[in-house]
Amino acid sequence: MAEDEAETETESIETTAEAEAEETDDVTIDVEAIDAYEQRIDELSTAVEEREETIEDLQSVVEEQSEQIDKLEDQFLDLSARVADGRNLGVCPECNGPTEKKERLFRSDTIECVRCGEVIHTY
Repeated sequence: MAEDEAETETESIETTAEAEAEETDDVTIDVEAIDAYEQRIDELSTAVEEREETIEDLQSVVEEQSEQIDKLEDQFLDLSARVADGRNLGVCPECNGPTEKKERLFRSDTIECVRCGEVIHTY
């Protein structure tokens, strides 16, 4: 009987040791998984911040380009209106001075600014 009790005690100690070893392995895996999960969260939050910065940069570029487009449309409409009146006059995009068509015998015809001399268009 004493031997049975000793065997039972030995078996319970072994069972307890195995259970503790399994628990230790599970905890290690869980800690590693948590670390990996936190690292992934940090990576994703960094990626979201970078994406937001890129979106802000692109929005500022779009705003700048919209302003430039509006300015160019106004100048184009003014130039078109002046050319349409038959006198071949327009507005210089550089200095907003008057432009006129210059017809040349040996070179290409151009539209030039009377004020600054800028060539607007070459035919």
